Amino acid sequence: MNNKTVSSLFVLFAIVSIGMTAAPGAFAEHSMNATVENAEGSSTPGCEPDCFIPATVTIGVGGMVTFANNDAAAHTSTAGSPADGPSGAWDSSLVMSGQSYTTGALDAGEYPYFCMVHPWMVGMVIVEEESHDDHGDAEMEMQTLTAADISIDIADGAKAGEKVAIGVTINGEHVNYDIVATHGGETILDESGNHSHTGEGSHTTSALSADASDDLPIDVTVTFQGFGFPGDEMTGPIGLTSNAQAVPEFGTIAALILVVAIASIIAVSAKSRLSLMPRI
Repeated sequence: MNNKTVSSLFVLFAIVSIGMTAAPGAFAEHSMNATVENAEGSSTPGCEPDCFIPATVTIGVGGMVTFANNDAAAHTSTAGSPADGPSGAWDSSLVMSGQSYTTGALDAGEYPYFCMVHPWMVGMVIVEEESHDDHGDAEMEMQTLTAADISIDIADGAKAGEKVAIGVTINGEHVNYDIVATHGGETILDESGNHSHTGEGSHTTSALSADASDDLPIDVTVTFQGFGFPGDEMTGPIGLTSNAQAVPEFGTIAALILVVAIASIIAVSAKSRLSLMPRI
């Protein structure tokens, strides 16, 4: 086999390897609702400034925030600050380990909050108004959508105890959608009323109870709920769905198979060339 053929094969290998390791694109500005978790061990100082994860979330007007307590200790989520006390916007009271609390629908503004039991735990909820204009409304009315315009990025190879990041991209602006993910018959993500300015959103599942496998893949369904601003009449094919499935990581195996295939081609070509040479 000449050098040109060998070089071409290795170029092919490089291209395939890059394609298998490509990373997902950027995610959205914010969704209509958000989930915040208590950092593990946050009942003692040292988690600052990320005692709530994420410490700052941004949602749309009328959205809600769910505070999930995955820590071993009980916590509160109380609007206000340790210095000024509760503001009255919301107060979860004690949320025990493994339980959660969801705020009511929130108006535009900035809402600092803290844990009344552990005052070093502080966070911020930002609620933003959507910008309405005639030009934007006209563009939304003209947008069309098919299942091919909804893409789902989900990482393969998740193990038991790990959480999985899921990226959603819908072709259009001011999109609304629901997302559900299941694993082995268990619902690991269920978020409805998501709104994105840009058509992109990011989500995180709860921890898997078992490794993802061929028998236990992660199934994701995104249901489009229309173009439009929250509270307005929606347009587009409401109810359109897109599905994706993640199974164990295949990139390394695929790369090994490709290397073996290339080696086999080189060996067979070399043998064929030797068989054609005259014997002395």
